[in-house]
Amino acid sequence: MGKKPIFKKPESKIRERLLFKLLLNFSRPKVTEDEVAYFRANPDEIDEFSAPLSVHKLFLGLGFLLGIVIVAVSKILKYSSLLANFSEGLREFCFDIVFEIGVALIGAAATTYLLGILLNQQQRDAKIWRAELRRIINQKDCHR
Repeated sequence: MGKKPIFKKPESKIRERLLFKLLLNFSRPKVTEDEVAYFRANPDEIDEFSAPLSVHKLFLGLGFLLGIVIVAVSKILKYSSLLANFSEGLREFCFDIVFEIGVALIGAAATTYLLGILLNQQQRDAKIWRAELRRIINQKDCHR
């Protein structure tokens, strides 16, 4: 049995360039002639370039609050006599681990929230770009 060739189609380079353009571009993207030609041939793929992304603020808030609670628990453990029977090194290790887990949760929730804001802006820009692309394709098809 022969192996399938692993060469990429020229169209896949256009798709890769479009993905990078939409994900890494912080300004409103412009529709190019290559993109119009590609999506005229593949109109069903236009919406693939912007899957709806929604950040679940409730879960982020709960993660943030859980992080605060875990940090508070680490401080309570540190100043209480709950772990008095353990060696000082082991107690400090336990406090540090619990504290760092709480801080990591707080940082993860904050980072995810900020990334959600950025992704929402990119989604709005991509929606405008798709509308412009469809308008150009329809306009050029009407003039044929």
